[in-house]
Amino acid sequence: MKARAWLFLVLANLFWAGNLIFGKAVTADFPPVWASFLRWAIAAVVLIPMAQLVEKPNWLKVWKNNWGLLLFFSLVGVVFYTLLTYTALQHTSSTNGSLINSLTPAVMILLSLLFLKDKISVWQGVGLVLSFLGVLTVLTKGHLLGVFSTHYNQGDGILLVAVFLWAIYSIVNKRAQHLPPITFVAFTALIGVICMVPLLFMQPLQTGHITAIGITGVIYLGLFPSIGSFLFWNQGVKALGPGKAAITMNLMPIFTAILSVMTGQALLVSQMVGGVIVITGMLLSANLIRSGKARTKPVCIRSGQDCAH
Repeated sequence: MKARAWLFLVLANLFWAGNLIFGKAVTADFPPVWASFLRWAIAAVVLIPMAQLVEKPNWLKVWKNNWGLLLFFSLVGVVFYTLLTYTALQHTSSTNGSLINSLTPAVMILLSLLFLKDKISVWQGVGLVLSFLGVLTVLTKGHLLGVFSTHYNQGDGILLVAVFLWAIYSIVNKRAQHLPPITFVAFTALIGVICMVPLLFMQPLQTGHITAIGITGVIYLGLFPSIGSFLFWNQGVKALGPGKAAITMNLMPIFTAILSVMTGQALLVSQMVGGVIVITGMLLSANLIRSGKARTKPVCIRSGQDCAH
């Protein structure tokens, strides 16, 4: 079961890495609002019948009892986070995007320490730092100090705000643990799509600029990061807990590098070395995590249900 859970987490992060690659391509054809709208519209069309088939929810009752939570998660996780991400990709590279996103596990753990009073072991901290060094090795091509001389732009700043938004979303997600997971995401996707409709008029769609690559990218974003990653992440977090799962997010820059190679870029020695460091740090944290003297109920990340060990 644990081996399958780790596989689910790896696949979830692989799909999210593709979000940076395809997202960059999609924003060349579609304005950020349209990219976000189309991505979640595709997800909603698939998730709503899936939730009805698997979970058979009482949609009206779920809305009446949880409309405030659903609206919050829709605005923060679907509208603002997605819009900021695709807006950032118009101004920065997917490499810089990977660097900023690699801060997500650290931000999530920091907020958990501050607001949830969670505890981490020394080895979990060591593994997190080691994984982060591996990420920097990949992104700076082996020149770790290069992170300070890298040219950053407004896109990087926007993406940093998105990272903090997602961390806040993850912390508050505990309040939605009673909701069926597929229904939860289906609802947030639908509400997010409805909220984005008025914004579409602010960034008109130029149909003459749309290419086959852009259309393929939108379909990928709607199916894999929005649906596939959620389903895999949910199962992985249920089995292993959010602490271990968060460490695997450091695999995203590694997968980004691999996907870049598949699109024609050369594979560097620093990328291979950094990948080994990331995986080592991830395994170190996974095997030696301690949650203090007693286990506490974890906060489910990227899902809407309780994540019992």
